[in-house]
Amino acid sequence: MNNKIYQEITEKIIAQLTKGIIPWEEPWFGNCGAISHATGRAYSLLNQLALGGESAEFVTWHQIQMLKGRVIKGSKGRKVYFWHTFDKAEVNEKGERIIKKIPYLRTYTVFRVDDCEGIEARWQPKQGNTTVSPIALAEETTNQYLNREGIKLEHKNSGEAYYAPRQDYINVPSINNFRSSEAYYSTLLHEIVHSTGHKKRLGRFKVDEHLSPFGSPDYSREELVAEMGASFLLRRLNIDNAKTLQQNSAYIQNWIQVLNNDMSLIAIAASRAEKAVQFVMGEKK
Repeated sequence: MNNKIYQEITEKIIAQLTKGIIPWEEPWFGNCGAISHATGRAYSLLNQLALGGESAEFVTWHQIQMLKGRVIKGSKGRKVYFWHTFDKAEVNEKGERIIKKIPYLRTYTVFRVDDCEGIEARWQPKQGNTTVSPIALAEETTNQYLNREGIKLEHKNSGEAYYAPRQDYINVPSINNFRSSEAYYSTLLHEIVHSTGHKKRLGRFKVDEHLSPFGSPDYSREELVAEMGASFLLRRLNIDNAKTLQQNSAYIQNWIQVLNNDMSLIAIAASRAEKAVQFVMGEKK
């Protein structure tokens, strides 16, 4: 079941990439985007991608029936995806019976509230903090995270940006080496998202606290986590992606090839990126 869902999601993302659109870098992440009619909450990062970044309120078919509403003729539903788990009994190396929770995706169909009769929109999109400049907010947010987690930020090498898991520090060129403050924070946030993968945080790194080798499936997955997470954080901090991201056709073709080779990549990376963003923002682990 998951393989079919992974393929559906991947085909949607590749279709956008083929048009020159990088969906995880679109400006609707963060303070707007798709929200649930039932709760008023923004959909997950994965579902924002699946819904194509549309800023709208969505309702499920079951909710439409409960509210005695009706879908306007000709309107089409959209698929969204939610992680669930099932319990699986296993025997560990000690011969003990344990229960493992196995994650899987389920598909639901949703409709825009605007495409329904008898149902009114309930929520207004949340607005960002307009009293604090984006750069000041980025500085405050990154410093709070780095101090809370005890991560050193260094500017030793002016030509490289990286996170070193074993030493647990981030190196980025000094802000004066960038074309703009926005570009500096875009790079820093990318490395900050990598740092959430440390074993004492979200535990994405498997062996000896090393990032996976370049070109490996795990490397591609972690790199996409960092790219999605950084883009999402930029929007949360009201920093304009258009000023920071300059991607080319070779970049897009690379992701098309990587996604074709791993149909689970988008779903898993989006879930991990969302957890990383929440961790950085101090919302939950």
